[in-house]
Amino acid sequence: MTVAITGTDGKAHATGTTGPLTGSWRKYDLTLRTAAGAPTTANARLVVTTSAPGTLWLSQVSLFPPTYKGRENGLRVDLMEKLAALEPKFLRFPGGNYLEGNVIADRFDWKRTIGPVEQRPGHHNSAWGYWSTDGLGLPEYLQMTQDLGCTPLLCVYAGYSLQGSHVTGAALKPFVQDAVDQIEYITGPTTSTWGARRAADGHPEPFPLKYVEIGNEDWFDKSGSYEERYAAFHDAIKARFPALKLIATTPVASRPYDLIDEHYYQSPSAFQAGSHKYDQRDRSSPKVFVGEWASQEGRPTPDLNAALGDASWLAGIIRNSDQVLMESYAPLFSHVRDNTWATNLIAYDALTSYNSPSYYAQQLLLTRRGTVVLPTAVRALPGLIAVTTHDPGARRIYLAVVNTGGTARKTTVTLQGVARTDASAAVTVLAGANPQATNTLTDPLAVVPRGRTVNGVAPTFTATFVPYSVTVLEVHTG
Repeated sequence: MTVAITGTDGKAHATGTTGPLTGSWRKYDLTLRTAAGAPTTANARLVVTTSAPGTLWLSQVSLFPPTYKGRENGLRVDLMEKLAALEPKFLRFPGGNYLEGNVIADRFDWKRTIGPVEQRPGHHNSAWGYWSTDGLGLPEYLQMTQDLGCTPLLCVYAGYSLQGSHVTGAALKPFVQDAVDQIEYITGPTTSTWGARRAADGHPEPFPLKYVEIGNEDWFDKSGSYEERYAAFHDAIKARFPALKLIATTPVASRPYDLIDEHYYQSPSAFQAGSHKYDQRDRSSPKVFVGEWASQEGRPTPDLNAALGDASWLAGIIRNSDQVLMESYAPLFSHVRDNTWATNLIAYDALTSYNSPSYYAQQLLLTRRGTVVLPTAVRALPGLIAVTTHDPGARRIYLAVVNTGGTARKTTVTLQGVARTDASAAVTVLAGANPQATNTLTDPLAVVPRGRTVNGVAPTFTATFVPYSVTVLEVHTG
């Protein structure tokens, strides 16, 4: 059997040949290398031919380009590099509605997503209307966290699917056991049943796991069964893995939870207005995980106005880091021509990809901040949203300011309690000519952060924040 990558003209740009075919199933792996001068194109075909007529059965055909960190059955290099540049601390998986499915049979059944890829049956992802091969299964999600240098945040199926099917009583026990087994697969030693399965899948070392989320968006379950379902999972997981922290998706009364997961998909203006949502939160209430959030404007990716809404919201989350312990934007990726969900952080086609303005706004706020939140007051300047953080070790103050308006704002900045500063400071600004400015495959750098140095910095100084902008000033204190 000959396998080739050809152009539409039939010219082969790379070929490989298997050994003799037999009457039994066999896996064949080939490396296809293009010759010098081969075109970069999406307009190509994978062609399988045989040396003689006959009947040929193929159970799986899969073609991969080079992958991130060279992983077998791995992930696209450009997409992973973009994700890594956000410096994520955790990855929440396998996602929200994808976890549940519309019906129980279409849930993310993790035991069917491990082992050799060609032996995974796949499943219908009814929530979003496509077939999933489950080539991206539990082992690949876990490998992704290791390659990104972050930790897994595991969501387990909790007996509820989107069209209302739910499981309680004795019928819930197999699902609870599945969750316990899944945690053992991730964290267990190779001497354990599921730790040994993980090792057989190529990863003898256990993965670090701190948080487990029980279900997803169970506030949609009008039957009220989440109270019982959460209790069953809580008791089984805590009995076996007492150090794990549990996340509830809607409040429960009978068992404790460490975090409550809140999801927000709103307009940019709603996020701007909601920047102070957590300022007055009862500090004795449960801590928050904002597990899904995004301003809804722009397709397939957010425009600048959405990025300003996202930055306003994120500034409020950073300002209330004692209450909102974690946050994760969703969705992360979308093909430019196939976006069931309109607004996504990063878009791509077969050959390339680009970051949205919201991507850069989040990268700016999350990678340029200190470890201590400082009290900040903005007086008589509508449209300005600010958060200030301090890195005591580096003696650096980060002033992040979002100007959601179309007018430049010139204001006095006073750093109370600071005796002196360097006379100059680094400033990075994300801005555009209008709120609808955005990035595309053909113009991926239309809205990107730009850095410069400003002078005249002192404990009290004047700063100007340009229209429709996210700005971070980095002031070094004496």
